[in-house]
Amino acid sequence: MDDDQTPPGGTTAPRAGGAFAGRRVLLVGTGGIGAAVAQRLAAGGARIHGTHHGDCSGATALGAGLPTGSWAGTSRLDARDPGAVDRIAGPAGAATQALGGIDTLVVTTGHRHPLSLLKDTDVEALHDILDTELYGPTLLVRAVLPGMLEAGFGRIVLIGSDSGKAGTLGDAASSAARAGLAGLARSVARETARSDVSINVVSPGPTDTHLLAGMLAEDGLTGKVMAGTVKAIPKGRPARATEIAAAVAHLASADAGYTTGQVLSVSGGLTM
Repeated sequence: MDDDQTPPGGTTAPRAGGAFAGRRVLLVGTGGIGAAVAQRLAAGGARIHGTHHGDCSGATALGAGLPTGSWAGTSRLDARDPGAVDRIAGPAGAATQALGGIDTLVVTTGHRHPLSLLKDTDVEALHDILDTELYGPTLLVRAVLPGMLEAGFGRIVLIGSDSGKAGTLGDAASSAARAGLAGLARSVARETARSDVSINVVSPGPTDTHLLAGMLAEDGLTGKVMAGTVKAIPKGRPARATEIAAAVAHLASADAGYTTGQVLSVSGGLTM
């Protein structure tokens, strides 16, 4: 675990009376959608600890651009490792200590891989995808729940994909993992419904990020399937990351406590 103790470098203080004033957010994944979520929540007064899987430069740059005082540092995290999750999100974890507790968890991570028919996908690749997109989020939810339940308040938002509803040609393992997030959210929602702790899934379609651009540029099955998916969006364009962040912000808000165990598609009508 590599902790970046660099203080936030923004120039504007977070809003004292914003919708997320005083909120303590663990943001897992600080790429395109994660960055948009951080900007949205920080503008509302939240304090955020971000995680990265490899190179910390993107997370550090993100923190430097947020309002002063809103960035509580970044940690390297392999969410597939139970010990690593505990060292970040457990009661004595780096994020828990940096924030003074975690009342909001947003998980945006995904596994980058070329599309491949299931019969041609090796077992190691299947494990990597399922571990990253389902096992890791499950471990993170498990880690933060005790603190939220003890405090009597919590918001958990998992970023899934509409592939979990419709399936994607050449992406069986990821589609299965995304569908699994819905089952995770519904089960945990039943366990926590009597408290002010909610858990929901935001399910984007193709979103205008570097990840999508890279997949569209690939030859073979990956580029063909992604181009076809984008073409099929009734809205006629991919989502903007800020549009996904707006859905996350609603479900993470104090007013959304009565919404739990839900999967919200933000996909331009792709799976309506």
